[in-house]
Amino acid sequence: MAGSLRIEPLASSEIDSMYEKCVQILVDHGVKVEHETALKTLGAAGALVDAETHMVRFSRETIEWALAQVPKEFVYKGGDEKHDLLLPHPDRSFHTSTCIQSMLYHDPATGGFADVTHDSYTEWCRLIERLGNVDICAIQTPMDVPAETADVHALNIQLQNTSKPLAILAYCLESVPYLFELLLARAGSTESLRDRPLAAIHPTALSPLVFKEMDLETIILACKYGVPIAPASLVMSGGTGPITIAGTAVLVATEIVAMIVMAQLISPGLPAVPCVYNYGLDMSTGNALMTSPENLLAQAVGSQFVKEAFGLPVWTSSMGGDSYVSDGQMVAGKNLQSAMCAMAGTDINYGAGRLGGSNLASPVQLLIDDRMVANVKRVIAGVEVNEDTLALDAILAAGSGGHYLRQRHTLNHCRDAVRPDLFVAEPLDTWQEKGSKDLYARAVDLYEEMRLTLAPLELPDDVTREMDAIVKRADEHLVP
Repeated sequence: MAGSLRIEPLASSEIDSMYEKCVQILVDHGVKVEHETALKTLGAAGALVDAETHMVRFSRETIEWALAQVPKEFVYKGGDEKHDLLLPHPDRSFHTSTCIQSMLYHDPATGGFADVTHDSYTEWCRLIERLGNVDICAIQTPMDVPAETADVHALNIQLQNTSKPLAILAYCLESVPYLFELLLARAGSTESLRDRPLAAIHPTALSPLVFKEMDLETIILACKYGVPIAPASLVMSGGTGPITIAGTAVLVATEIVAMIVMAQLISPGLPAVPCVYNYGLDMSTGNALMTSPENLLAQAVGSQFVKEAFGLPVWTSSMGGDSYVSDGQMVAGKNLQSAMCAMAGTDINYGAGRLGGSNLASPVQLLIDDRMVANVKRVIAGVEVNEDTLALDAILAAGSGGHYLRQRHTLNHCRDAVRPDLFVAEPLDTWQEKGSKDLYARAVDLYEEMRLTLAPLELPDDVTREMDAIVKRADEHLVP
């Protein structure tokens, strides 16, 4: 049946057991909250707060009440309606997000790595605006601006160069208010921002079970302005979390639920998209593994568990890779991981453009991933079975030894197949005549062609001046 291609790593009884473990941790142990105002607010709202240890516990009733407040579906809005995303995905497919916080780009001209700059990140955002299968632009880190305000500069670049929904996060406590000031300036008013938030913002856990000042400030201001949160657990299996897949999923979900509960106690009804962003620790090298078999399973398990246990859309780090270049290992890992997580129920696949590690990206890989997404979406869509697709009349008309090339049925469906331009096979002599180029070389050619026509958004001058002024003020206040 169309739209029904699914995998279920967990049985329903296993999901129930894992859910109870999450509740038990939050009820009996709690989480550490490093934010004085948040501690007072949460205590006043009914959480059990230990002022000395900063530990916060929640009753089962509070947890279940909070989860019931979160919208089970909402529209993730960008700068204009044409890019708005319905969550959960209406076709049981997925949306695609780029990778976050990258500091280095793979340079196709030299084959080496170069710092992300203001100009290269500007190009990246404009490229995203043009790609049909990349839906969300995640914040990155220009390295030629002050480190203290890199996130403020980056958000300003995003807001002026793409109208797609944004994924943002703060890099330090002091910059959090400036991020919301930029969103307000772009939206025009508090009411307009609440109606069209432009972004989802990531508070993250400091695994295991600690929440920093910066992330609580993020939650508090998101609640104030109605900006959806995308709470992310960053568990490293075997390092900052259990080495087992099931244990990792329990800790990931517990940290996510803790952030959701805190947000709902402050602002009931605030939209939230849980983010399953865990990785595996390679015990022989100390590296973080993204596409090891164990982490592939962990991501899929986390996606299914969070989606089914809490009834919320899920955002999964499922397009990463362990290779540092756009090679066969990279493409194979991304294909398998994104397909597995999508079939396990994720609504947003994260990591388009990502190379190995947590801070490497490539605009050429971004183009490859854009085309790869089309393939994955087609596969997980499954097969439509009806009188037309069963093709009985066509089979009988061709009979024994006939063909289907001139049949109306073939003509009606000959354009149904997905044919991403970078992946389409050609006759050998045609491929040789074009230079015998592999996938990466073809993607480089497309990148060089596209970058010549990229342009900023057409925004009112007073809006861009105000946003630039906010960035300047952040530099003046936060940069020594």
